[in-house]
Amino acid sequence: MSIVTLTTCYSPIEANFLKDQLENEGIECFLTNQNFTNLMPGFNGMLGSGIQVMIEEKDFTLAQFFLTKPNTEQAITCPFCQSINTEYGKGKNKLKKTFFAFLSFLFVVPLGNIRNTYFCKDCNQDFNISDKMKKQNKMKKIINICV
Repeated sequence: MSIVTLTTCYSPIEANFLKDQLENEGIECFLTNQNFTNLMPGFNGMLGSGIQVMIEEKDFTLAQFFLTKPNTEQAITCPFCQSINTEYGKGKNKLKKTFFAFLSFLFVVPLGNIRNTYFCKDCNQDFNISDKMKKQNKMKKIINICV
């Protein structure tokens, strides 16, 4: 029996949610590096750090299929223009973030501004899921005040 890394998560909530989903599908898994990720969040995304979801090699293809299974209900929409033409990555400042990643590697100093974000290809805006949630909460408050 061989153990392999399925994916790396950068928050304990995301990792435990994924672990629960895999276990509901009958795939046994466990998490590693959870304490290090909580104690040193500045190192997330560098040198392979983050919470790793580990599974047995025999379940790898099934788990990968489960991860890449398209979910139309959870399509990421831009909070600014409501477009679904979005991607997850370095965003509009790719060159700047790559330069800072190189500097942080060169001087062995973690920089927290190198995180991946969602990027809208239509309005050229970077956003996080939390930005979308904040905007939705503001809209709910406005609707509640109006009603």
